[in-house]
Amino acid sequence: MKHIFALALLSLAFFSCEKTITLDLDQTEPVIVIEALLTDQPGRQFVKLSRTIGFNDKGTTPGISEAEVHISGPEGTVYQFQESETGYYLPVDDFKGHVGEEYTLTVKADGQTYTATETMYYVPPFDSLSSRIDLDEQLDPEDEGYFYEVLFYIKEPKETKDYYLVKFLRNDTIQNWDGDGVFYTNDEFLNDEINALPAPIYYAHGDIATVEMYSISRDGYIYFLDLESNINSDGGMFEGTPSNIRTNIEGGAVGYFQVSSLTTSTIEVLD
Repeated sequence: MKHIFALALLSLAFFSCEKTITLDLDQTEPVIVIEALLTDQPGRQFVKLSRTIGFNDKGTTPGISEAEVHISGPEGTVYQFQESETGYYLPVDDFKGHVGEEYTLTVKADGQTYTATETMYYVPPFDSLSSRIDLDEQLDPEDEGYFYEVLFYIKEPKETKDYYLVKFLRNDTIQNWDGDGVFYTNDEFLNDEINALPAPIYYAHGDIATVEMYSISRDGYIYFLDLESNINSDGGMFEGTPSNIRTNIEGGAVGYFQVSSLTTSTIEVLD
């Protein structure tokens, strides 16, 4: 009883000392955000430029126009980008990257120069995809009609240390739980024969399921690790202090220059 009474007094002390604190959340200048992707598939390259907004500001982050953007590759090859819509830049001439080559992104905006360098690593091709009914999910589906699993099969080389980013699409729409889900891994957690590994989402009969697997560098793995940590931190008293996401961009911008080889597989979900 003595311990219960002491806890009750402690709880009362916490509540009686409650004080409203107004936080000063407008302390930093806007920062440029660079989101860039280079793959070994044509038509997939882009650079997106935007600027951060204040904590209490509403709306989307503003795009940055009239920037100079290019990617340089092996033997001094330079690929120029042009703005297709506000803050979104595409190659003037379509091109693709190659496994084993190093690429450097250069962005000049607001009188500043930002650079990032990455190497393109190998990603193994999918053997196949398959689908089946998850009987437990069928009995009590979270979303009505969505109880099909999509399974994928792939051979992962164990002689190298590899890192991957995986995207799951349903009818051409990426499924990431409204931005809360980032699916990445290193091959420490994968067998060399990946057989019938289920996607983390469910599908309905007749859906078109697509799985995209991107090779990423160790720096890319760390970036997505930091990104997921910040996304899923609720700011509670037992959470770690939010920190800046580590990036490969030099010059003071945030974001990431992702250089990836890409493998894709698609099926129609049927019985």
